[in-house]
Amino acid sequence: MSVMRNSILAATLAMGGLLAACGGGKLTEEAAVKTAAKPAVAAPAVQCAPGIWFCEDFQNGSSARWDILPAGGAATIGVADGKISIQKEAANSFLQYDAGKSKGVVASVSDAAFASVAAKKNADYFVEARIKPINNSTSNKFVCLLGRYQDVNNWYGGCLNVQNSASAKVEFHKANGGKWLRARQFSARTILNDQWYKLRMEMKGDTLNFYIDDDLAGSFTDATITAPGKIGFWLDNRSFAVDDIVVGDANVKPVLLSLDQPADWNSEVGGADREISVSASKSDSKPDAFSVVSSDPKVVSVAQNGDKVVLHAVGAGAATISFTSGSNPALKKTLKANIEPAFVLASTTYPKLAKKTQPAAGSKAAYADGELALSFDVAPLLSGKGSLRIFSAKDDKLVDVIKPKGESNTYGPTPDGFYRGVNMPLMRVAGKQLIVRPHVGKLAYATTYYVAVSENLLQDGKLAGKPFTGLGKKAGWSFTTKKAPAKALAALTVDDDGSKADFRSVQGALDYAMQLPKDAPVTIKVKNGTYEELLFLRAKDNVTIQGESRDGAVIQFNNFEAQNTGLSIGANKPATSGGGRAVFAVGNADMLVLDRLTLKNSHLKTAGINGQAETIYFAGDKERLIAKNANFISRQDTLQLNAYSWFYNTLVAGDVDFIWGSAKAALFENSEIRTIVDSTDAAKGGYILQARVAKAEDKGYVFLNSRITREDGVPDGATVLARSGGSPSFFDNVVFVNSKMDKHIAPEGWWTSPTPNPAKATLNSGWREFGSTRLDGSALDVGARVAAARTLTAAEAAPYLSREQVFSTIGWNPQP
Repeated sequence: MSVMRNSILAATLAMGGLLAACGGGKLTEEAAVKTAAKPAVAAPAVQCAPGIWFCEDFQNGSSARWDILPAGGAATIGVADGKISIQKEAANSFLQYDAGKSKGVVASVSDAAFASVAAKKNADYFVEARIKPINNSTSNKFVCLLGRYQDVNNWYGGCLNVQNSASAKVEFHKANGGKWLRARQFSARTILNDQWYKLRMEMKGDTLNFYIDDDLAGSFTDATITAPGKIGFWLDNRSFAVDDIVVGDANVKPVLLSLDQPADWNSEVGGADREISVSASKSDSKPDAFSVVSSDPKVVSVAQNGDKVVLHAVGAGAATISFTSGSNPALKKTLKANIEPAFVLASTTYPKLAKKTQPAAGSKAAYADGELALSFDVAPLLSGKGSLRIFSAKDDKLVDVIKPKGESNTYGPTPDGFYRGVNMPLMRVAGKQLIVRPHVGKLAYATTYYVAVSENLLQDGKLAGKPFTGLGKKAGWSFTTKKAPAKALAALTVDDDGSKADFRSVQGALDYAMQLPKDAPVTIKVKNGTYEELLFLRAKDNVTIQGESRDGAVIQFNNFEAQNTGLSIGANKPATSGGGRAVFAVGNADMLVLDRLTLKNSHLKTAGINGQAETIYFAGDKERLIAKNANFISRQDTLQLNAYSWFYNTLVAGDVDFIWGSAKAALFENSEIRTIVDSTDAAKGGYILQARVAKAEDKGYVFLNSRITREDGVPDGATVLARSGGSPSFFDNVVFVNSKMDKHIAPEGWWTSPTPNPAKATLNSGWREFGSTRLDGSALDVGARVAAARTLTAAEAAPYLSREQVFSTIGWNPQP
């Protein structure tokens, strides 16, 4: 039995002083130490520790205590078609389910095995299990631990949404009357295939809590299912293994220990300390003590004051910082610290440095929102160490530190006090240039700064004919920023290299716009160029971003789910993460106009990494977005739209669900919807839409007089117009009217797994189509379309024949 396994078991079962819940064949940590050289011996029967209502460890090599489903009739929410078996790792046995194209409940505890728990008639209990997701190369992703299981159609589930990546979302699912609902989704965390994780779902009254490895992942309130029921497992195309299942009183909490900053710490001698808030509680939920030690105090020292721990970089090297629970010594949290030598100002000088720097050394008109660039004799190579620093020339005060990796940025505050925090690289190499983006808001107007670079930032660099040994104050890269733009400007200019612009970055102009009155119109004119940046707009109406030309003004960034998880329009306090995967995050901003520009998410999907990567996330309820004469290019999830939007004469390109969201009405008029080759599998087709419209009567996604095209290489008949998110809580409202379609669209048109809502389109809801043709205008045979879709008559299509009709509920008729 491995050390990791023993530590997880001890942490799992340490409740009220218990170190083991199953006495049949599983060792406590103490016992494992004493018998490390001896193989574990399986007991002939499962015996639970005192205080535990039910336990299962599969050490007897049998699944006889479980009903392997489907049993007693097919499940209406899915049918499992994989295989289940007992497997072994060394001396440990566990249950494994190898999924085929499986969706549904695959196992539930038998009535006989759960009889003693059922006799309690107590619906307030917890269920814990160790679960190992196993990659079975499918596109779907769920594995759920079930509680209050009544039958295959009624249960609660604490779930991992694993997909094929290390980024997983934690979710609550609910089945009620055969309808499956993803009831709540929480923030993502790293979940790796083929590794064990401890899951715990706690049900007390109408409150459900879900834990991963004894960290509270999220809570959910629901009073639909109140009977105790049983426990089980549900999946959607995800193989998994399960072991060490425990059920007990919901009032007995796990011993908890969590850190608000659990990530590894990269710093340098003399750098800022890291302060960590620690949350520790006992099984009765009362505060618990904890201890913290550094493996090498000569590298990192630790100081503890109550629930606060301060890490201080003492010397160069590596150390492991270990936090240990006071009531459960087996429960530990660790982080690694990598400390570099102290930053030293170099004394080297370089000839004609002004020609090598941007802004040029000595400049009196630098932009506070601009990037810094240093041109080398040959392409520089970043070492992954060191930093670039900006100092105030007036008093030598350190203003900003930018590192080659592990960086983030914080945008805001917006007018309503929100921030967007994102993980993002701030240093890159382009040709022979090292380009560095200062952190947002660090540089002030009309202020003089100088730049310093550590010697170890680059490998074998050469600058102005000399080996690069760093930059210090003596090198002379200093500049003075411009005065602030005049107040209350209604028109702003952004240029990446011109001398007469108001800003170097689009975000700089947006920050200015958000200081104006909410309703005051402002136009941001973007000169041709490539703007590598993320954008954030919130609580400001009537903003127009207008490019100099559609293909020449390009705003882009490589942002994606594994880098910045989920979708967000900000947090109400400064943050360095949580800002979401979209290039442009927009919230509560009415009448945003995007005109004559390209918005691109440059992320290239790779196998095993979650490739969701929006160009824009437009959030709101009554807000309106206009996009015209513009390009929106990404791969998966290109557009995420809510409220109302009008896309006129636009290109939208992507491969999977690249138009999606909860739009009340999103009209694509005279536009091109282009499927591009999937970078993970060129032989695959794609899915254009996934609508999640809140109300059946909402228009949803409407395509009028548009062209449904493909990139060269997308195969014939392999792309569908839409697939469903599979929930009864939203509607699959999509309408194609008088649109031309290339041969990549499959004859069946739509993908019916999972089943759409409504299962059969009506006049006003579901998947509908009218007047579809081939690209050359010839008639398109839609006779093979799926039964869930509806072909409209001319009279039935009338509400979708003009933008005035599509937006009739809000009386909006936007003009080109």
